[in-house]
Amino acid sequence: MKAQFQWLTAIYIRLSREDGGDESYSVKNQRQRLMAFFESIASEEGMRLFDVYIDDGCTGTDSDRGAFQRMLSDIDEGKINCIIVKDLSRLSRNDWECKRYLQHLFVVKDIRFISLELPRLDSYKRPDEIYDLGVTMQSAYNENHCRETSIKVRGTFNAKRRAGEFIGAFAPYGYLKDPENKHKLIIDQEAAPVIKDIFHWFVREGMSKNGIVRRLVELGIPCPTAYKRQNGMNYQNPMIVKTEPHWSARTVSEMLSNQMYLGHMVQGKQKVKSYKIHTRVNLPEEEWFIKENTHEPLIDQELFRMAQNLMLRDTCTPPGKSTLYPFAGFIRCADCGKAMCRRPSKQNVYYACRTNITTGLCTRHSIRHDKLEEIVLAALQKQIELIDSFAELIGSINAAPARRAESARLERALKTRRADLEKTHTLYDGLYADWKSGAISLEAYQRMKRKYEEKETVLKRDISRLEEEIRIAAQGMTSQNPCFEAFRKHRGLRELNRGIVADLISGIRIHEGGDVEIDFAFTESVLPKKPSSAFTPPPQPHPAASAIPL
Repeated sequence: MKAQFQWLTAIYIRLSREDGGDESYSVKNQRQRLMAFFESIASEEGMRLFDVYIDDGCTGTDSDRGAFQRMLSDIDEGKINCIIVKDLSRLSRNDWECKRYLQHLFVVKDIRFISLELPRLDSYKRPDEIYDLGVTMQSAYNENHCRETSIKVRGTFNAKRRAGEFIGAFAPYGYLKDPENKHKLIIDQEAAPVIKDIFHWFVREGMSKNGIVRRLVELGIPCPTAYKRQNGMNYQNPMIVKTEPHWSARTVSEMLSNQMYLGHMVQGKQKVKSYKIHTRVNLPEEEWFIKENTHEPLIDQELFRMAQNLMLRDTCTPPGKSTLYPFAGFIRCADCGKAMCRRPSKQNVYYACRTNITTGLCTRHSIRHDKLEEIVLAALQKQIELIDSFAELIGSINAAPARRAESARLERALKTRRADLEKTHTLYDGLYADWKSGAISLEAYQRMKRKYEEKETVLKRDISRLEEEIRIAAQGMTSQNPCFEAFRKHRGLRELNRGIVADLISGIRIHEGGDVEIDFAFTESVLPKKPSSAFTPPPQPHPAASAIPL
């Protein structure tokens, strides 16, 4: 006899990565199985199919699934009063959520829930079964399966990250995934020049990030999200949902700080809170997976270093301008340490102490822009002149007999210390045997043991120090030092721009009365660190900070 009550039925299908390669969970097989079951009982049970809801590629550990949420909305609107699934894990792999729907929400809403297997349920015909221990155990097993899958997948991914294999779905802008090896990156010949331009504009031309954005828009260059979509990639940016993708200062900043452009594989910057809570959180850099020299770089190390230094500086773009002034972020008050502000006055432009202007808590420090530019240019020109003569001096120092004699002395001292340590070990090893044989008393044994241990500590410390001194002495000094090269490439310097300032200067301090103190870049790397007893290098040809009065 045909039932009079009509069930408005929803068929729910879900497939995700945690299902592995089980063909029975494919969308096609789930649909066939569920439709066959529905058609076999529809007439007898008084069922009418309302819709088929499919979440393909969605995890079951949370309910944030498009089709599932649409089904819940239809339940609230009274459009559905029966749900059929293949098994309990299709509803959810989250134990708490599964029970909330099955044992509470569906009961309150008078929803008939049918599971064909694992376990076989029908909440209308056998309502008490949804509370059985077997249901509880199966729900817990479903969640644990997802947890174990998450651990295995994470372990596999981390192994690939450590090996420098790319595991992202989309290559970073400027690169493509190698068609022959999806874990390797190759240069995208269309997008790579844009990356190079961005670094050049920022470092060499002094353009601000917003200025770079305006330049990119003017040139009609699509932003990374738009570019990927134009090339047929199904790329979705969670930050761009309701609006069209476009360039932003944040995007430019992320590019300027991305070590991937140095040819290094950088992965694992974020992680999800847990296999059930998929919120992503940022990780500190020491927890990232970084493998150097895995692909062809787009930017050289020196340009990248300069970009990082410039981004740390306190700067602001002048109104209506796209570029920064040459000294922006480099000038500070020598007393309070605050950044100097740029102030036009009549026909001139001055840099003045911000603290003095705003609070009066610092004394007056100021200098005219053209005068500062003249001083800095003269200092750099003098610095460049000194480089070649200093390089010649280094060559003669490295070849000097005193240098070679010092190295030989260090080697002899190291050989002596190692021999003393070996002798101490031999005596120490025989000490225990002497005590056991009765040759020495326990008190003598303990006293001599402490003595040998102290001597061993001292000798190991001396050996370590001598090895370090020999290593440093062997490095010597070289005329190919990055400092020299940085200054040499600016021979014939006649005028300043922001790129030159960023290349050669790390800071400028203005003293009361107008004295200027310049910190040149690379100063710390010009000479090797002085060892405690090794060769003492001569004075540098320039001080770290050059005080130049007006």
